[in-house]
Amino acid sequence: MPGHSALDPRSRRVELFIALLWGIGALAATVQQGVLHQTNNFQIFRAASLHLLRGQDLYAAYPALHFDFYKYSPTFAFLFLPFALSPFWLSLFLWNLLGAGALYFALGAVLPPRVASVGRAIVFLDMFGSLQNMQSNALVAALIIYAFVAFERRHPVRGSLATAVGASIKIFPLASASFAIFHPRKARIVAALAMSAIVLVLLPLCVTAPSVFVAQYASWRAIEAKDAFDRGLSVMQMLQLLLQRDWPNWPIQSFGVVALLAPVLVRRQRWTDEGFRRLYLCSVLVFCVIFNHQSESPTFVIAVAGAAIWFASLPRRTPWEWALFTLVVVGTMLASTDVIPGAVRRAFFLPYHVKVVPCIVLWVELQRQLWRRGPAKSVFAAEAR
Repeated sequence: MPGHSALDPRSRRVELFIALLWGIGALAATVQQGVLHQTNNFQIFRAASLHLLRGQDLYAAYPALHFDFYKYSPTFAFLFLPFALSPFWLSLFLWNLLGAGALYFALGAVLPPRVASVGRAIVFLDMFGSLQNMQSNALVAALIIYAFVAFERRHPVRGSLATAVGASIKIFPLASASFAIFHPRKARIVAALAMSAIVLVLLPLCVTAPSVFVAQYASWRAIEAKDAFDRGLSVMQMLQLLLQRDWPNWPIQSFGVVALLAPVLVRRQRWTDEGFRRLYLCSVLVFCVIFNHQSESPTFVIAVAGAAIWFASLPRRTPWEWALFTLVVVGTMLASTDVIPGAVRRAFFLPYHVKVVPCIVLWVELQRQLWRRGPAKSVFAAEAR
């Protein structure tokens, strides 16, 4: 894992500046969405927690409180209770601070100190965009990274818990369970994952009756079934645009899972390569977005975190790697900002779902690198010397 060597004064100043920037971002998003606007997503989360306490259907329509539906798990509604019971402005800020802080420290845990600031600077814009929407994506990205770090440090219970918490927020973070492939005590991880999942699933029983608990999960399954044909900003959406065929999502997603795992299962001799394992982390982070049928613009902070770890980990960058990173910056990170003229976004970026294209290209490149023979090119080998 990255060391904790002391930073030189200039690097410390850069790190302090970026930390301050992230803190200001959390505060600015709170003011923007809490004072200037009424954030719908946060209202949905708070209302769901209160509905759980009152034994009401989490997944029914509540137009007097918010538009759209609650689509997260009953467990998330329980975990969100501290933010639902606190004063609105305080809970709004603490929620943003949790997402920003968790991702900030996760990047520091997985990257060497001298390049962690690079990764954090790359992720900042998408992190801020996720906070503006009051979503959980920054927190989800952090939990995936923390799961990886915990398994790397031989803490199977912590890694399993991070995986289970992430999956209780959104289903796709369950992919972080695959980091256990590199762990020597796989049976212990399976047991820890099962125990963590059971405890988290049953948590709502602390505040609701068993019959209501069962009904909540039935409602959740029903609303998820309705969304199963969404395509979001994903590989499935791009294939539909290119081929003009309306296929179900699951065959493509299943192919994605096989493609994700194949190089890791085949290249077993590379499991001891620290750079290889981090390449796989980057691949998982990008995979969780591009094969997610409900991906939207704020979700891309997860994929950008993968891109940031990949790019920051490169000791020397080839013209191709610079070109690919530039494509991600322009096509993904800036796609939803005012840097791209509104007319261009409306005529090109939005109808053709351009935001996902650089991430697909990056994921293919990550898979190519995972299939290569020999050690992965990364700063980790240099840090170890």
